[in-house]
Amino acid sequence: MSIRNASAGRLRMRLPSLATLLTLLAGLAVTGVLVKDMREAGFQRARAEFNRRVEVRGAVVRRSFANASEVLRATNALFSSMGTVGRAQFEAFARALDSGEPVSTELLPLLQDTRRLGIVLVQPVYRPEALLLGAAARRAAVIGDTAVTIDVADLVGASLASARLLGQEGLRLDLYGPIEGGRQLAYRYDGIVSNHRPAWLRWLGTRDFAAVDRFEVAGQPWELRFHARVTLLADAVMLFTTALLGILASLSLAFYVQGRVARARRTEALVRRRTADLRGAMDALRLYRRAIDSSANAVILISATQPDYPVEYVNPAFERMRGFAADEIVGHSLYELGLREPDQAAVAEIRAAIRQRRPGHVTMRVVCKDGQFLHAEVYVAPVVDAAGTIEHVVMTQYDITVAKRYEAELEARARFDTLTGLANRALLHDRIEGAINYTAGQAPVWVAALDLDHFKFVNDTLGHVAGDRLLQLVAARIAGAVGRSDTVARTGGDEFVLVLPGRASEGEVSDTVLAVLAALAHPLELEGQPLILTGSAGVAAFPSDGSDAIVLIQHAEVAMYRAKESGRNTVQFYTPSMNARARERLALEVALRGALNHEQFELHYQPQVDLASSAVVGVEALIRWRHPSLGMVRPDRFITLAEETGLIVPIGAWVLRTACHQSRAWQRAGHAPLRIGVNLSARQFADPGLVKQIARVLDETGVSPSCLEVEITESLVMEDVEGAIRTMAELKGMGLKLSIDDFGTGYSSLSYLRRFPVDVLKIDRSFVRDIAFSEDDAAMVTAIIDLARGLRMRTIAEGVETEAQLDYLRRRGCDEVQGHVYGRAVPGADLEAMLRRGRQVAPHSVDA
Repeated sequence: MSIRNASAGRLRMRLPSLATLLTLLAGLAVTGVLVKDMREAGFQRARAEFNRRVEVRGAVVRRSFANASEVLRATNALFSSMGTVGRAQFEAFARALDSGEPVSTELLPLLQDTRRLGIVLVQPVYRPEALLLGAAARRAAVIGDTAVTIDVADLVGASLASARLLGQEGLRLDLYGPIEGGRQLAYRYDGIVSNHRPAWLRWLGTRDFAAVDRFEVAGQPWELRFHARVTLLADAVMLFTTALLGILASLSLAFYVQGRVARARRTEALVRRRTADLRGAMDALRLYRRAIDSSANAVILISATQPDYPVEYVNPAFERMRGFAADEIVGHSLYELGLREPDQAAVAEIRAAIRQRRPGHVTMRVVCKDGQFLHAEVYVAPVVDAAGTIEHVVMTQYDITVAKRYEAELEARARFDTLTGLANRALLHDRIEGAINYTAGQAPVWVAALDLDHFKFVNDTLGHVAGDRLLQLVAARIAGAVGRSDTVARTGGDEFVLVLPGRASEGEVSDTVLAVLAALAHPLELEGQPLILTGSAGVAAFPSDGSDAIVLIQHAEVAMYRAKESGRNTVQFYTPSMNARARERLALEVALRGALNHEQFELHYQPQVDLASSAVVGVEALIRWRHPSLGMVRPDRFITLAEETGLIVPIGAWVLRTACHQSRAWQRAGHAPLRIGVNLSARQFADPGLVKQIARVLDETGVSPSCLEVEITESLVMEDVEGAIRTMAELKGMGLKLSIDDFGTGYSSLSYLRRFPVDVLKIDRSFVRDIAFSEDDAAMVTAIIDLARGLRMRTIAEGVETEAQLDYLRRRGCDEVQGHVYGRAVPGADLEAMLRRGRQVAPHSVDA
């Protein structure tokens, strides 16, 4: 530990301080500014020298052209004194006539060397003693001209050379003379040479200077362009020396500051060590105090040297948890505080631990200032000082109220149904076993299984949220109809079980169960929809029907299924013979679940005959189940079971698809389209995807919608009238035919019937059977036919088996009939054979 501290100290000494860094940076900044200013001053001097050189060379170039003009003037004066000169050769210089001054041409290639450029200066010669008072007088007095041809490069170069201005490097001179449409380079002197400087001098940089001097020569514009590239090689040593001295000075000053800082640090470190030694103990005490004050659990410090164990300190968590201020507790005896606690056994254990100077632990309730109780884990521990004596005891209290609440909730969830609050299956078994043990076989214990009738339709039509709300209402009604010593449990879905001890006879139990069914049957409203519930119940008794909870519940459910088969909304008591029937039902259900996968279903078709023409106009598709061991199973044995188990939906979809495929097969065989009727179950009709499913089947098979007739039972559409109307309207919009099956057995009203978009009313066979000798049935059939005619619907009578029934229906105006009088339901191949013989069929009576 000491080695690491020493290494860390040496590392801190080596690191420069902030003052040192600032000093070094300031020195370097001053050096940089000084070097920059010196460099800029050098470039300013170079600029002044460049301007001077430009001015001198510009003057030399202008003077060279001026000298050429003077030569021309002198020549002109000589010609003037010599006499008349011919004029024809100078006609190209007419402009000089107006001014009398020399005129220059544009740049021209010289004959001696066409690569060189020159100019020609021209001046007119006048008659001696002529008065030259204007341009007209001058034109009249002119007798010829004089001209001078100048090689521009030779003239300018010679002039600059004679002035010794061409030997200096670092300057480029470009002379541009006039040409047609612009300027052209006439002379160039380039004194700028490549300068390969050492890498250490590149930081000096290079700067370019430029200048332009414009002038005229005999009326033509000329331009001198100067360019110089300057590098401060001469100042390099001075600049480098200045920079080096500045850096060295900055480093020296920084080292000095670092030394002063190091000495100050050593002094401060010595002071800190001595101060830390003094504060160490107090800091530790403060740390421990802050830790205790920050604890989320209540801490109480108790004096163990005084007989009443006074409280010396409580932390803020104790104040928050118990509601007492510190001054209300500190100084008071632990005994005084303990007298308020409800669990005195736990208080006694804490006192014993304090007396014996040993650790202690209890779980207890503690009372708060406002009278509320909390559950707490309380720990007691002695505090041993440096001398090994115990003068204090520390007590900590952990609030476990939330954990206790969660524990109680978990216990409730383990034994009670979360939706209804009734007992669940686990608690139900305990209650049954408890009742059996309590009676010790001296009195019967009754177990009733109750199931709501058609509850699945509520979920299908109103939704599962409404179904859950309905179950809560049902649970409240059942619990309100039984005694306080009875148990009501929900074992799943809409299934309830009642434990009814204390009833001596079946009559008393029957009265209680019937009272529960009556409470259920009381009308209620759910989601704005009026509902009337019914239930079916089965009862089993200990010890005659079972010796434990599992068997009693099983037998009660067997009796309950028997109640459903007997018409629902009733109660049945278990008998041993019911077991065989229940096993048969279970075996049938298992076989039914595999029938669709194993292709055991088949469709038979019964013809529907028009009474006016005696022609087959349609067929009804009827399902048959050919089981490998049970043989042909009648529909009345498995259709209800399929509806209860939900298997009716896939079975109904199979019927629809198979019937449409058969209809298409008959058409491909050459038969005219034939209307085919398919029954829909309540579950199918309530399916939101029904319309899309039918449209998909029609598209798949290619059958026209007008060839498909959907048959719906009267009771089905009355369960949800508005929903049924919407669904029927969608089906009708597709072009399907709609018929109400078993009409007259339900409870539809005329106000609803006239709103149904129905094409056909099918008269139930129960009314047709006795119409030949029963006036009531005959009147019912006549009323249905008249009603259908008034609503512009057709009628089909089912179950017609005799010619007497047929004659009556024909006289009353029935449109079509269906029954054994014309033919039984037969497989598709047999019906096709009948169609090949012709659609006209003759009736024949059969035994009913």
